[in-house]
Parts: sequence; structure tokens; C-alpha cells
Amino acid sequence: MTNPAQPHENKRPLWVVTGGTGLVGENLLHLLSNQHYSDADHVDPNRTAQVPLIRASFRDAQRIGNQGVLSKASQNSIEWMPCDLMQWGDADRLVEGADVVFHCAALISYDPKDQAQLMHQNAQSTARLVDACLAAGVRRLVHVSSIAALGPPRDNEPVHEDTPWNEKEVSSSYGQSKFAAELEVWRGQEEGLEVIVVNPSVILGTGAFESGSNQMFSKVQRGLMFYSSGSLGVVDVRDVAKACLMLHQGNCIGQRFLLNGANLTFKALFDEMASCLGCRPPTYCPPYWLARFTALLLQGWSNLRGTRNFISAETVKAAYTRKHYDGSRILRTLPSFQYRSWTQTVADGVAHLLYSPEPRPTYRPKP
Repeated sequence: MTNPAQPHENKRPLWVVTGGTGLVGENLLHLLSNQHYSDADHVDPNRTAQVPLIRASFRDAQRIGNQGVLSKASQNSIEWMPCDLMQWGDADRLVEGADVVFHCAALISYDPKDQAQLMHQNAQSTARLVDACLAAGVRRLVHVSSIAALGPPRDNEPVHEDTPWNEKEVSSSYGQSKFAAELEVWRGQEEGLEVIVVNPSVILGTGAFESGSNQMFSKVQRGLMFYSSGSLGVVDVRDVAKACLMLHQGNCIGQRFLLNGANLTFKALFDEMASCLGCRPPTYCPPYWLARFTALLLQGWSNLRGTRNFISAETVKAAYTRKHYDGSRILRTLPSFQYRSWTQTVADGVAHLLYSPEPRPTYRPKP
């Protein structure tokens, strides 16, 4: 592991990625490690543009490379740093000397038992990261937020970047924590930090399939029987990574961008996944009241046993709600940016699930 205290040769700019073992974080690191580009000179015309050095944070070294996206060569080209963002010293060391920070680290959960932990890991840790960036003189923060931090649809209009937050209609504790995290980011802007915010919809694609939204692939593969009558927005994880980089390179500061490649029903998405996987799609849509009643029973049972519950009243309500998201602002701002087809996202996700080499390449920090 590179010693972060050592000065970087030739004063090359340093970019930091938080959550380097997560779905978005690893795909962003893959993009940064394999794209031949220079940090465009948009601040000082006399400064020589150089390829940045990359530093990434992790909490569990065993999970580095776990998404199956980063090659061993790419893993070894990155300066990995263990970091708990809730620790002042860790956050300060992580961003020391950095020019740009891409904040991808977050906890995703819809289990009611995680309400306090969500605020702790999403909102409070973001506040500490912002403070560390300000103290270290970091120029820019690119923050990966969520559509959950946006307000509910109004008058049948699609949800967009300017849809106002409504505290009375908060859909989940996760959404509340991401909204609170965004407030900290915008507070950083008021104190002199350049800020770009992206709000992805449901993220799918190349990565691990035992957690997050990508679990839908493995659930369909194992014989998912039920689907819901609602809809969702989806975006390819590679498009989220590309958007973060292109918005930074395009100097789109002080703005937020909803990232959504397609609006789909759950049935259409599950049918496409099943077709690519060569298995039977879910065929039964239970009525909302039955799904909610079942979720409440499961929640009570998990509380008694002290186990995790992945189906809650929050997730059922979301799964039975029709939603439409407008992700066109980035297309107008960056004409060269295009979303991948959602069917391509599903096909590539299935290929990654079925044909990724095992064991996945895993980086081991040097002692």
C-alpha cells in the first residue's frame, strides 16, 4: 500500500474515491484506471495537465476487487487506504493533498432497524468528509446521492432535479439520510467547496450480486415467483461512473443531475432478466394489501429472532407505486453523454453474473 504521507512525484493531481469496494466506487475506479485522459486545465491556464493519481478508501480489505470489475493491474495502480469516515483522523488522512474527491460511500438499507445507522453512515459521515475537504483545501467534491433524496412526484409530473423535498411524504429512512447528506454537501459549497451532485435511480449492471439493487439478478435466477405492479427507474452503473467523470471534466459545478436511463415496470425488468438468464420469470402479482400484510409479518418475525429483514412496509410501498423519472438534464448539459440501453445493461449484468471468473481478483494491501 502506498504511504499517503509520501509526496506524490511531479506534483500530479490526486483524486480520491470513497467507497472503493462498492458497486459505483469500483466501476468508477475501473473507469479512472483504464481511460487515457489528463486532468484538464480549467483553473490555471499555465498549469500542465497531468494524469491524476488515484486514492481509494476501503473498510474491509477482503472486499477490494469484490465487484469483479477491477483487474489486478488496476488494483495495484491505486493507492488504497483503510478509512472509517466517521473518524476525524481517517477522513483527514484520506483527503490530504487531494484536488478532487468522488464520494461514493453509502449505506443502503430499507430495514427500519437501520434508521439510526443510516443517518450515522450517510449524513454524519458526509458532514465529516465535507469538513475534512474544507480543512485540506480540496477544490471539488463530486457526490453520489440518490433519487431517494428527491421529492415525490407532483401533478403526475416526472420527478426531476428540482422536485421539492417534502418532509411529510418521506418514502424511507434511507431517503431521509441521503437528503440530509446532500444538505451537508451544499453547506460545503457555501463554505467554498466546488460541488457536483448526481442522483442515480436504481443502479444495475456489472458488479457483485449478493447486495444492493443487483440482488434482483440473483433472485430471478433462483426462481423469483412474485412481481409487483409498480414501476422504477434504472440506470447502468457504468453510466453513473461516466457521468461523475464527465460532469467533473465539464466543470458542471453547483448543479445536481438525476441519472435515469429508463422507466420500467418491475414485470418488464424481471421478464428481461429471466430471458437473459434462461429461467422462468415471476408470474404472480399479489394484491398490495397481501404484500403489505406479509411484509409486516416478516418484520415482526425478524424482530423476534433478531435477524435481518429485506422486505419491509417501505419496500412494498415503493414496489407498488408507479414512478417516472426525468434524467434528461445531463443530456442537455453534456451532448456527448448517452445512456446505455436498459436491455444492454441487463444482458451485460447477466453475462457478468454467469461468466465472471472465480475467484474474483482480490487486492491484498502490502504489510
